[in-house]
Amino acid sequence: MRGSVTAVVVARKAGEYLGHTLAALADQTRTPDQIIVVELGADPRSSAPLPPNVQRVVGPDHFGFGEAVLSATRLMAPAQGEGEWLWLLAADSAPEPGALQALLGEIEISPSVAVAGPKQMQWAEPDYLYSFGETMTPSGTAVEIAEPELDQAQYDRESDVLAVAAGGMLVRRLLWEQLGGFDLGLPAVDDALDFCVRARLAGHRVVLVPAARVLSAGRRAPGTAHLGARTSRSKRARLVRVAALHRRLSYAPAWAVPLHWVSLVPLALVRAIGQLLSKRPGRVLGEFGAAFAVAFGHGGSIAAARRRISRNRSAGWGAIAPLRLPWPEVRRRRALARDDATNLRRSGRYDLDFFATGGAWTVVAAAVVGLVMQFRLFGAGTVAAAGLLPLGGVAELWNDLGYGWRGVGAGFMGVADPFDWLLATLGTLTAWAPSTSIVLLYLCSLPLAALGSWLAAARVTPRPGLRLLAAAVWTLAPMFLVALAEGRLGAVLAHLLLPWLVFALSGARRSWAASATSGLLAAAVAAAAPSLIPALLAAWIVAVLGFAVAGRRGRGWHRLLPLPLPAAALFLPLAIQQTLRGTPLAIFADPGVAIGSGGSASGPGGTASLLAGFPGDAAAPWNALAASLGLDASGILIAVVLALPLLIAAIAAPFLPRSPLAIASLGVAALGFGTAVLAGRLVVATTGGDPVSVWAGSGLSLYLLGITAAAVCALDAGASTVAQTVRGVGGALIGAGIAAAAVPLIVTAVLGGAALPGTSSTVPALVSAEAASDPTIGTLVIAPTSTGIAARLERGAGNTLDEQSTLYTTSRVGALSSDDERVAVLAGNLGSRSGYDAASDLDALRVGFVLLAPAGAGQDDVRDRVAAALDGNALFTPVTTTDRGTLWRYVGLDTGLPTAAPTGPGPLGSELGVIVLGSQLLVLLATLLLALPTGGLAERVRPERGARRGSGLRRRVDPPRDPRAARHAPAADASPEETQHAAPVTPSPELVGARRGGDHGR
Repeated sequence: MRGSVTAVVVARKAGEYLGHTLAALADQTRTPDQIIVVELGADPRSSAPLPPNVQRVVGPDHFGFGEAVLSATRLMAPAQGEGEWLWLLAADSAPEPGALQALLGEIEISPSVAVAGPKQMQWAEPDYLYSFGETMTPSGTAVEIAEPELDQAQYDRESDVLAVAAGGMLVRRLLWEQLGGFDLGLPAVDDALDFCVRARLAGHRVVLVPAARVLSAGRRAPGTAHLGARTSRSKRARLVRVAALHRRLSYAPAWAVPLHWVSLVPLALVRAIGQLLSKRPGRVLGEFGAAFAVAFGHGGSIAAARRRISRNRSAGWGAIAPLRLPWPEVRRRRALARDDATNLRRSGRYDLDFFATGGAWTVVAAAVVGLVMQFRLFGAGTVAAAGLLPLGGVAELWNDLGYGWRGVGAGFMGVADPFDWLLATLGTLTAWAPSTSIVLLYLCSLPLAALGSWLAAARVTPRPGLRLLAAAVWTLAPMFLVALAEGRLGAVLAHLLLPWLVFALSGARRSWAASATSGLLAAAVAAAAPSLIPALLAAWIVAVLGFAVAGRRGRGWHRLLPLPLPAAALFLPLAIQQTLRGTPLAIFADPGVAIGSGGSASGPGGTASLLAGFPGDAAAPWNALAASLGLDASGILIAVVLALPLLIAAIAAPFLPRSPLAIASLGVAALGFGTAVLAGRLVVATTGGDPVSVWAGSGLSLYLLGITAAAVCALDAGASTVAQTVRGVGGALIGAGIAAAAVPLIVTAVLGGAALPGTSSTVPALVSAEAASDPTIGTLVIAPTSTGIAARLERGAGNTLDEQSTLYTTSRVGALSSDDERVAVLAGNLGSRSGYDAASDLDALRVGFVLLAPAGAGQDDVRDRVAAALDGNALFTPVTTTDRGTLWRYVGLDTGLPTAAPTGPGPLGSELGVIVLGSQLLVLLATLLLALPTGGLAERVRPERGARRGSGLRRRVDPPRDPRAARHAPAADASPEETQHAAPVTPSPELVGARRGGDHGR
């Protein structure tokens, strides 16, 4: 072959590859006339003596591939003519014996060719393509032509292309010097593509030579390219974006450059949102870093690149348009990548088969039971229960978020409970009547519980019977039915959301979307039941540490790291305010209306009651049953016996197959049980003189979740006849026990002893009408108790659930606040005959009405005494008696109350409010964008080069001892599965959305 060839081999700390590459050069049928090795950085393995015909050039470690080649060409004599060629290789580019001869043969028959590129094959498996030509989409995004798949000559018909890879490129030396080599503004990515584009614009051809083959370890080779094997995906993506923006400003017309420059940062914001939607959160900061780097750091290199293009260009941009990748092909590749990613995400999971395995019938059965229990709520506008109040309007729901004025009690500035986010979301679903959303939640509560628990069980077992059993246990759980009866909306939501959290967590290590969804669900569970925060946090720490040290089995554990961020954003402002006032444990208080635990079903209860899943005195119906049957046993003992089969199955699970999952489930159960025990002993507030402890039912929901999962694992073990018999008998006993335990609670609800239809206001209609013109008007509500009276002050149309604040309820432990004490003194004097002049207090508090609530059992005497005192007080006029109680009107209301009630700014009315609400919205919206099911690919399901379709294996790329024998030799440490040949995985959308980063070793 005519002409002379100088091979330039760039080695960056890759000595184990360099020897193979030099041996391959010596075996060429047409050997290079000169070989120059450029060593970048010190590496003892590549510093060994070189063959006599090889020159060594040492360069600094920060040099890019193009700078290394330029340092080599400076040692060469000046070019003498068109027949001198440079063969650019990396230390891991081992050419097959006939590679150079094939390249020179192509340029000999085609004198117009100035750049030729070989077929790059994978070093570990030479039968598989690595790279064969490069191009761009119509928008300028770099794309690899060949996909990493088995080489079957499917690309051998390709000839003229837009560009070839740097590793193995044969380029005319005069052209190299004329174009100034690779653009030094592209030290790691797209340098070869940019050079070939400039060669095309200069009127030269760039071709592929299928007969020339070069083995390449690619980006997995340690230190071969400017980007090493340990370079993170986020850094690689940032450099890819830097290169794309650099080329855009270099190629754009002069008039468009200012427009592109101005759009860099706004476009980075849009692309950051797109990265979240595409489930690549690690690239968000890289988008802004790339935009700022190009905008303020590449001005000189971009100007130099534009001058080189202008000086050498002899053809227009239309000349390269046919060589770009058309949009239909771009869409086809993206569709294939999405399909492969979907298959990978689904691998290793049980099929849901929701209809075929009885999931639909399970939900229907739960819906029937739920409608029977809650039939009184049909057509109701609100739900009346001890822990429930109506919701305000949609505007009020969202205005109660963040930091601002709290209208409860006498009013104060404070942070909203995270629970208010759930109420705002729930109320917005029925924006025309927000309280209707609670009615719908009650009507759908049992089928929703069945659906969530069935799906969660489907991640644990493929057996329809066990899925049904888990759904029945969860749906008929005593703590769930008690929470519905008492109106504990937070506990109800926590119980409904926990199975969905498990369902999302099952895919959190595979997908950023599942991880973000898990974070949102965890935040919702914590907002609904703050007492679960320590347990959830402990489970997260154990899971992260466990998967982090699990090696290959724990891959994807980094996606668990951001799970607590949404919950932290919601709770941090409240935790700071509670801590500053000296009540840090008050952050665990149950949101909503504080329910006293004196003698109610919310009492702490004993250990046996909690083990059976009954919070407090919820087993009281069983006590009555035991007495009616003449049994000398407590009802809780019966409840424990009914729960015994479930507990036995759960305890046996660690000693059967699938013990790791069973042990983890029992760990969750232990955390839940510990939470329930401690919650009943943590008094955080008082109401009406009664202590208010954290409700144990939420902890019991987590306890039941772990116990149920462990029991399912135990019953799922084995396929023998004995195992099937045990499974059938055990499942029947567990199902019968949980159903029997739920019967008294269901009967109580059916007979009207639970939640009932309510009214849209907590005060009579007359007060609501007055509040329409003066929302600050106050109503003093006096409720008789067995020992005295309880009083509260309601503003406007009455208290709403979204106005409640744990900052207010937890501030009344011990001594009353000055405002509450003033209300208590006023109510005590009005409730008895005295000479107390209440007019000044009524005016100061803007009290226009007094409402005496109906009497309960044994409270008639107290109510009659208060009513007589109010009737004999000249300051009041009796108005009406309604189901809310008896109403009196303050006569001073006729002349007008002197001053307005105190108020304050909303969530956006102060700097602190803007900061709190803005930071919470930022975290929640970013997580929501990441959680949206857009069909994008998660990082975990993006296969590496050399992975096989359907296998999901990552290839090791340790070089074979002899590259000439590599065609038949797998990697030295390859497993038997890795040596099997199957079709490789189609590459990810990075092929069309972001070019593979910086692989000069290709």
